[in-house]
Parts: sequence; structure tokens; C-alpha cells
Amino acid sequence: MTPSSPAIPAGWYRDPLGIPQLRWWNGMAWTNRIQEDRAEIQTWSIDYINDALDRRAGRHTAA
Repeated sequence: MTPSSPAIPAGWYRDPLGIPQLRWWNGMAWTNRIQEDRAEIQTWSIDYINDALDRRAGRHTAA
């Protein structure tokens, strides 16, 4: 049995494109929903989300 990647909760996160705004993560993918950047809303780092997506897609490289 292979352990699954941790679930990344839906929520507002800093835009992964580096634009100073927040983008909605629906728990599976980035959406087109955006809003003004308010740092206190962010709870997970973009690097964590992108790393988890890479692992799900089999693109994770050992450090």
C-alpha cells in the first residue's frame, strides 16, 4: 500500500504566478477566482501545494 499525499484544503492562497493577489485552490486545482492579497488568509505555502501536486503526478524528485 502506498501512502497517499496529504490533502490540501480548499482556500485562498498567494497566486502561484507571483501576482500580488490571492487565488482560490479548490482542493484539487487552482481556479480563476482571485481577490485582493491579504496575507493573514494564507495558511499553506505555495511550495507545499506545488510539491504535493508534483508527487501526485509522479514528478517528485528526491532531495
